[in-house]
Amino acid sequence: MTPSERRPDRSLVHCHLDPLPRRWRRRCALPAEPLATAQDFVQYTLRDYAQRRCQGGPSWRDLRPAYAFALATHAADWPRGAGDTEGDLAQQWEQMRAESRLDWARARTVVEDAWRALDHMPAAVVHGARH
Repeated sequence: MTPSERRPDRSLVHCHLDPLPRRWRRRCALPAEPLATAQDFVQYTLRDYAQRRCQGGPSWRDLRPAYAFALATHAADWPRGAGDTEGDLAQQWEQMRAESRLDWARARTVVEDAWRALDHMPAAVVHGARH
């Protein structure tokens, strides 16, 4: 086995690193474009994260699983607002939250905001399909 074969995939190693450039973190300068103009989900998560961090919100390590959870549950067409669904979502979050320190009550707002953003994105863009 060569050294390059033993190295872990960079995307796995760096998935917990804060994606915001240092200049944004220092001055809390948000991207110029509003969140509503995000062209894809990755762009949305970066802008949403920047906005939440500027307001003293959770770290990337805490929010990244919430964004992934929102994408997975949106793609699976989980019903929203149904009484029984809330408990199911909370239970599913506990199983999928990985290292996030957010309980369901805090993650829920992030997930709901992401769902609303996903509702306005074309399915092909959300799921990375190419035409």
